[in-house]
Amino acid sequence: MALQIHPYCTEFEERVKQLSHKAWILFKYNKDYEHQKMSCVFNEEDQLISVGYLRHGLADDHDVFEVEMPVNELAANRMNEVIEALFPIFLNTCQQLRRPNKKAKLVAWDDFTADQELSEKMGFSPFQTYFLAQCPLGQSMPDIREPDGVHVKFHPMDTRKERIEYTELENQFYKGILYRSVNMLEWMMGGPELHTISAFEGDELVGSVMCWQTGAVERLFVIPRWRNKGLGKYLIAKSFEYHLKNGRNNAETLVNEQNKVAMKLLESMGYHFPVRLELKSLDIAAAN
Repeated sequence: MALQIHPYCTEFEERVKQLSHKAWILFKYNKDYEHQKMSCVFNEEDQLISVGYLRHGLADDHDVFEVEMPVNELAANRMNEVIEALFPIFLNTCQQLRRPNKKAKLVAWDDFTADQELSEKMGFSPFQTYFLAQCPLGQSMPDIREPDGVHVKFHPMDTRKERIEYTELENQFYKGILYRSVNMLEWMMGGPELHTISAFEGDELVGSVMCWQTGAVERLFVIPRWRNKGLGKYLIAKSFEYHLKNGRNNAETLVNEQNKVAMKLLESMGYHFPVRLELKSLDIAAAN
């Protein structure tokens, strides 16, 4: 008997919550997911073993759909079956949600493309390489001065207007799989901890970085006219300071291997790059 696939519904809520808390709260509280369905994968004993859904990102000339496929121990020996069951659903979802007249890519990390023969059969090919950069935090902070002409401070983004302005600027630097909507930002702000540190020239936002309770230092950006003035280093130093005050001794971030400037900056701040992550993609043809 084959695996059974059913759309997410309230009847499955508790089982989805046990399998993937992230998936459960995304579909319950994030407005980005109101227009698509999670696919729930059940085995022959009617046990939930996986859920599948897509995260929709926007690049300049194409849509990006990132595969999310949490599983539990019951799927451990059936990964290819789960993937083959979800794959046509993902393709159909891409067609339904893509912007008109835009190309589309389905992208997936190793949990979906680990079986090279299967991923090639589905049409996936290497796309991008990332590093999970890590930095041990000592008790002494880097001696980096705030650049003249800017003021760096905690940025709570209390109003929706602020959140929209922030997201629009941030997405000039993070597109595709790293794209983030206002809905996603607001969902994240409703979590246990998101601490945003931003730089302002007068009232203008010119750079920012975000910190998570996991020790993450992410979404660093500096507008072009403020680059090469030490602002990026200062923002990272302030994020280190924040994490140290909260009892953390390691920081980490995700960086694209092709972004040599960012890698050089992170290395100068004490990061190393022990974990390499491969992302594969599949071009989605327009429906006839």
